Amino acid sequence: MILPPGTRLGPYEILSLSGAGGMGEVYRARDKRLGRPVAIKVMGAAIGDDADMRRRFDQEARMAASLDHPRICAVYDVGHHSGVDYIVMEFLEGESLAARIARGPLPTRELIGYAIEIASALAYAHGQGIVHRDIKPGNVFLTASGVKVLDFGLAKLRQLEQRPSDHIAALDTRQVDIGADAVVHGTPEYVPPERLEGREGDHRSDVFAFGALLYEMATGRRAFESPTAAGLITAIMSAEPPPMTGTSATPELEWLVRRCLKKAPEARWQSMTDVEAILKWMASGLPLQPRETPVASGPGGRRFVLVAAAGAVACLMLAAFLGRTVGVRPAPAEPRVAISVGPPEGGTFTASAGSVRSAQLALSPDGQTLAFIASGPEEQPGIWLRPLGSATPHRLAGTEGATYPFWSPNSRSIGYFAFKQVRRIDVAGGPPRVLAAAPNGRGGTWGPDNTILFAPNTDGTIARIKADGTGLAGQTTLTPARDDLSHRWPAFFPDGRHFLYFSRSTKEGRQGIYLASLDAPGSTLLVESEAGGAVSPSGELLYLSGGNLTARTIDLKQARVTGEPVTIAENVAETSSFYAAFSVAANGALAYAPSTSAAALAWMNRSGQQTGVVAGRGGYVDFRLSRDARFAAVSEVARPNIRPDIHVRDLLRGTNRRLTTSSATDASPVWSPSGETIVFRSNPERVHDLYVRPANGSGTDELLFTSGEAKYPTDWSPDGRSIVFHTNYAETGWDFWLMPVSPRSEPRPLVRTGYDEVQGQISPDGRRLAYTSFITANKPEVYVQPLDGHGDGWEISVGGGSDPRWRSDGSELFYLRPDGMLMAVPLRAHGTFAPGTPQPLFRLSGVTVSPPYISAYDVDPSGQRFLVRLPLQDPQTEPLTVLLHWKVPAGE
Repeated sequence: MILPPGTRLGPYEILSLSGAGGMGEVYRARDKRLGRPVAIKVMGAAIGDDADMRRRFDQEARMAASLDHPRICAVYDVGHHSGVDYIVMEFLEGESLAARIARGPLPTRELIGYAIEIASALAYAHGQGIVHRDIKPGNVFLTASGVKVLDFGLAKLRQLEQRPSDHIAALDTRQVDIGADAVVHGTPEYVPPERLEGREGDHRSDVFAFGALLYEMATGRRAFESPTAAGLITAIMSAEPPPMTGTSATPELEWLVRRCLKKAPEARWQSMTDVEAILKWMASGLPLQPRETPVASGPGGRRFVLVAAAGAVACLMLAAFLGRTVGVRPAPAEPRVAISVGPPEGGTFTASAGSVRSAQLALSPDGQTLAFIASGPEEQPGIWLRPLGSATPHRLAGTEGATYPFWSPNSRSIGYFAFKQVRRIDVAGGPPRVLAAAPNGRGGTWGPDNTILFAPNTDGTIARIKADGTGLAGQTTLTPARDDLSHRWPAFFPDGRHFLYFSRSTKEGRQGIYLASLDAPGSTLLVESEAGGAVSPSGELLYLSGGNLTARTIDLKQARVTGEPVTIAENVAETSSFYAAFSVAANGALAYAPSTSAAALAWMNRSGQQTGVVAGRGGYVDFRLSRDARFAAVSEVARPNIRPDIHVRDLLRGTNRRLTTSSATDASPVWSPSGETIVFRSNPERVHDLYVRPANGSGTDELLFTSGEAKYPTDWSPDGRSIVFHTNYAETGWDFWLMPVSPRSEPRPLVRTGYDEVQGQISPDGRRLAYTSFITANKPEVYVQPLDGHGDGWEISVGGGSDPRWRSDGSELFYLRPDGMLMAVPLRAHGTFAPGTPQPLFRLSGVTVSPPYISAYDVDPSGQRFLVRLPLQDPQTEPLTVLLHWKVPAGE
């Protein structure tokens, strides 16, 4: 009910109704004791006489009252009177930010000024352990003395209510129903993905809402909009807001906002203190009174300075820093510095091969240059160099096809893998020099005496060679007692004699990072791990644990690690090939790539509109629909093991059944025509072999075919008699083969030439084969030929193409253009095969055409909708991070 004027609530007299909020009505009132105006928020009636509810109400309200900050609306009191629960707050005069935005976008200076004040309030509250949970324009008030953030801490009180009051149905803050077991409280347009999934948000949920708020202030429109609740949830979970071009947003502001709005909490800014510092840095470039950007206080009390790498001032600061510290370990008292490094303008980072991928990088030993693999516009992947005192990277000529770079100790040369060889090249220029064969290079390290250790294969051991190409020999050997399958990712100690390497093993407790020496045989396990490691200049082991970069002291004499593990950075990428995407320099600088495996699976129609979400945020490697599209077999990654397993999702009932449980990589599922069996690849031994198992979860994995080369299934013939897979042979490269399964017999090549052929797909009538061919090395095309090899073939794609898929009635063939555009080619349904003109449908993001050639979509039998993987972060575009002064002080 509405309280009439004159109503008394304890010592407070109601004067008038001011409005309605998400938890009840707001009144203008007077404190009769102090004679001052106040605002009173009357809570919903659900707290009632429940003693526990009232206790929690008091606790949360008093916690909000403990906040003392000039940009936070003060909470004076909490009370109960005649069955009414209320909160007494500072009375404000002015207008809400929502009312201001309704008149149009804010000018840049006004926006930045307000944003700094809002960020300051959030940073202060987070430091007190209080999260707002409902940041939106209606909860920001603009007064003559500046911004006031309202309802701090009160959003959590909303979770105490079991039913809304009579007035709440029409209010802005409402519940978002995400299922029978979870209800998310907040204003839907500002609720982050993790809370839509039913998880408890933390301070990074406020960071997301703050980003949405800034976007709306700059553009006058909301970052995520839809006329339906389902459409809004889909947009927040998997879509990106439109560009902010043509608004008051500067490129720097859009950069800030985009990171606030990252889908994964760990990919956002991790502190509102950092965001406040960046906003103040932006303000210093505006025609305002110059302000000094303070040193931000990061988690655990560590000092942290975030340097915006795109800014000239930041580059000058960094150059001065490097000039002081090259060759000297940073003092622990120095502030921590982070530099963000993006891909070349108009280009992308080149992700590593494998099911779970990341960017590839190496920091020079002198700490002045970051090398990474990337491609610019219309260029092949190669090595790019980014001097840390500059904002502009440049390409190192002659490094086409490069992977996994590693530096010489003097920072003048780089080793890398390309064209099945390990090579080296001088940074100053000149042609690359071939050192040795390396069919599938998996890491190298260059010692001070010019010894290079490298892993030439995915299923072998560590080799050594001199930097001039002489003295090739084996360095490590497989140990049957450990059941180790391969050694890779070597890393020298500063002494140039000891080194680390990663050993893959099928034996529990034996897979991890080993310590070895050039001068003696044998090795010792230091830590169990899912990826390789490195050694800091002071002799600490750096490795990944649960996705976090971790440090532990190494006792070389005892060949063991000591002390407690210390986290250096969170959310660091590791791949299914056991690559840890970080690098440490001799001067203590550290670089890493963020983990970017999160994605969603969604239906899209032919216009590119999302029509449903099959699976929310997860680590989806690849997937395939059953022939009737009732089920989807999905290869998914779950922590702490980054090896994927096969799950079967019932798209009608919404169930998700885990089919495989091995510690190996289980991926590339393909359904039999009957839907009773799934073939997939798994590598419990040294390479990926073909396995089958019943799709209903019964039985066990059955080995179908094993050989010395890795095999990747792509299709099952309509008659159920054969399976198509592609594999990589040293003599002919990638080819695809036909594996008879009914009855079983030895596989035979379908297409085997000097070019790479992959992604074979059999037409619904079983007469033709569609596939991707690299006749032009850097421009694959889609071809169709008779399955029996007799007769002419057809080039289907125009201007490049890959990943073909047939429509179930054979009337269309789909493929992906190099820019990610999904194309549809009409086909004559009967008679002579005759492809029509390719027609664009919609563009997919995060598409790559690289080993092991995983598909990014599948087609419903009707051809009217498509199941697609929507990356929530992309390893090709997410910035790399360089940390300076990352060393954790002793005793912290």
